[in-house]
Amino acid sequence: MRTLLSPSLSPISSPSTPVLVPGEIHVWSVSLDRVPSEGADAVLDPGERARLARIRHPVARWRYRCAHLALRTVLGRYLGVAPGLPRFTRRCPEPDLCGDCGRGRPVLVDGPWPDLGFSLSHSGAAALVGVAGGPGAVGVDVERLRASFDWSRVPAVGAQDRIAGFRTWTAVEAVGKAAGTGLRTPVFVGAPESGGLRRAHRSGDSADWFVRDVDCPDGYVGCVATATPEAAVTVFSWP
Repeated sequence: MRTLLSPSLSPISSPSTPVLVPGEIHVWSVSLDRVPSEGADAVLDPGERARLARIRHPVARWRYRCAHLALRTVLGRYLGVAPGLPRFTRRCPEPDLCGDCGRGRPVLVDGPWPDLGFSLSHSGAAALVGVAGGPGAVGVDVERLRASFDWSRVPAVGAQDRIAGFRTWTAVEAVGKAAGTGLRTPVFVGAPESGGLRRAHRSGDSADWFVRDVDCPDGYVGCVATATPEAAVTVFSWP
């Protein structure tokens, strides 16, 4: 099932063997409490285990562990390998400015597998995993809705109602992840256009980014960002 532009992309049942083609994006909606976390040390790489050890709060450790296990499980299905095999690095989009900063968009280390773009976000007990066919950039973000929040204090969002503000903030985060610059470069998100598509751009960059809302569990909002307006986006429930 392929979905082009819709006001909000809703999850469908996952295929037994997912297949991506260039220009296609799959987004996986994950409930972290359904991710079996046993044997995590045998799956996570040394960098992930080191970061996990630095997280002090038990719930935050559980969320990180489950989110990264879900990411590896999803990627393993596309790559045709065990979840513990893929290795990641980060690719800075502005190496002339920051040098070898170790930051930027996560990418797969070269290996005996196809080149996929991917993105991970988690908040509370929910996560999103985005996977793009070919080397295309993709960014996802999910946020747990808070009971109240004054978005007028956040310049990237401005005065909006609670839920609209969270939707705009997820768009800002998703574009920063897709571009690999995070929040260090301001992102401006436009109003929804026909079909629910929103255009966004980064400060100092004339290129457009395109954002679509993703249906998430109750109490959460999420979105996916890409540089390709005609990308076919499909959302799956995991597992």
